[in-house]
Amino acid sequence: MRRYKRLDKRDILEALNELRNAFLAAKDGNEVDKIMDGLLTHDEKLRIGRRILIAGWLTSGFGIEEIVRQLKVGKNTVMHVSRRLEKYKECFDLIAKRQKIVEKEYQNKKYRLVGGSQLVFKRKEYTGFKRKDVKK
Repeated sequence: MRRYKRLDKRDILEALNELRNAFLAAKDGNEVDKIMDGLLTHDEKLRIGRRILIAGWLTSGFGIEEIVRQLKVGKNTVMHVSRRLEKYKECFDLIAKRQKIVEKEYQNKKYRLVGGSQLVFKRKEYTGFKRKDVKK
C-alpha cells in the first residue's frame, strides 16, 4: 500500500470497484479466464491460486510445517494466509462454497449414460463438459 500513498480514498475505491465489476462481468469460467488473462500476469494468478490452496489446507487442519513441505511455499506465506483467514473467514467460506457447487455440477454433467431402453448397464460417455463451462 506504500506505493499508493499519494492516492486519496476516492481513487482507491474507484479502482477496487472497477476490479469488482470486471470479475462480475463474467458469465462462466471461460470468460473469467479471459478477464484474468487480460488483467493479471501469470505470476499474479499463481500467487492468488496458491493462497487459496494454502487457505484450504489450513481449514482442513494441516499444520504449517506440512503445508510448507507439501506445497513448497515459505513459512511467511503460510502465516500471511493464516492471518488473512482469521480476519476474512467469510471470503474463504464463499470460495469453498463455490468450489463445491462447481464440482457437484461438473460431476453431474461430465458423463452421460448411453444405451437403449432395454440395456440394464448403460455405458458412460464423456460429454466434453469442463469445470470452466459451469455457469455463474
